Amino acid sequence: MRVAFKPWRESSSLILVAKTAFAPNATDFNYKLLALKRSSTSAFMPNTYVFPGGNLSSADKSREWLELYAKFGFNSNTFDKLNHKENRTLIFKNESEDVLPKFLSLRIGAIRETFEECGILICRSYKINYKERITRWASFIDGPEIKKWQDKVHDDPQQFLELCHKFEVYPDVWALKEWSNWATPASMTKRFDTVFFLASFLQTPAVYAEKQEVQHLEWGTPKDFIMKNKKEDIMVPPPQYYELSRLNNFKDIDSLSKFANERSECGLERYFPYRINTDNGVYSILPGDDLYPAEIDPTNVDVAFMEKLPESSAQNRILHMSPYSNQILVQNHKPKYNHLVPIELIQSSKL
Repeated sequence: MRVAFKPWRESSSLILVAKTAFAPNATDFNYKLLALKRSSTSAFMPNTYVFPGGNLSSADKSREWLELYAKFGFNSNTFDKLNHKENRTLIFKNESEDVLPKFLSLRIGAIRETFEECGILICRSYKINYKERITRWASFIDGPEIKKWQDKVHDDPQQFLELCHKFEVYPDVWALKEWSNWATPASMTKRFDTVFFLASFLQTPAVYAEKQEVQHLEWGTPKDFIMKNKKEDIMVPPPQYYELSRLNNFKDIDSLSKFANERSECGLERYFPYRINTDNGVYSILPGDDLYPAEIDPTNVDVAFMEKLPESSAQNRILHMSPYSNQILVQNHKPKYNHLVPIELIQSSKL
């Protein structure tokens, strides 16, 4: 490995969808999802629209969380259905027995970051008699006293555990369904290995934008964000654009929630883009594409160059022609582990 090469930082992100109507009509969705606009001073992808989330903190890995759950009657067996045994990507590999298992810490990290950035506390209270522990719908708790903790948690992630103790609540980890796993290309100076979870709400929670890192919070349909990106009104990074196009398969939140619940048990495939620069633009070649290498040196920061990509039968790739322009090209591709082919508003033609 190169001496100066910096490894990937582990992070988790949360796709939040909320029901807005009883049923979708012929032309629109019955749910919206939440996106935030990064600060213009952000060190990574400033001014882009992303899903809530961030880096995993040591506080998210603390085994003190098990002590908190034990106070509410939850033992280690409670989480078994979240710890899928097959098709586990590298990010889920446990560091040691001294820290919380990754399938839990990544969920807690996503919930904490969402509270920091958006003020949505995805927790349950022991005072409420929930009929079922594992549910398709996420729970959230709001209130002026809890809102005061948003800045505290932002400044010190350890305060999230303190918040849960004080208000006698616990993170609703069961509501987070594993959706995808993306790793930043090695050619980029800041690298993240990120798990995307999906959580569904039966009603839209109030949001409170964190002042330092978040310029704007916006609810919209997958179609809304895709169209705004195509019109160059907003910038959407490639992983988020790809996942928005996957969500574009569903107009009905009940169908989406059911799919996410069932699919999450199948495991994930790590999407580590292999980048090729061409006269048309830069391509991110993804797993399942004929041009995706059998082996990739993760420390190779060089981007290959070809004047034009060779003909190929199976395609799973993204063409980047500008910071605003992402075009997904999928042909003869069946995603692994029962996942979806992304659908853009205008079907891509073969290039």
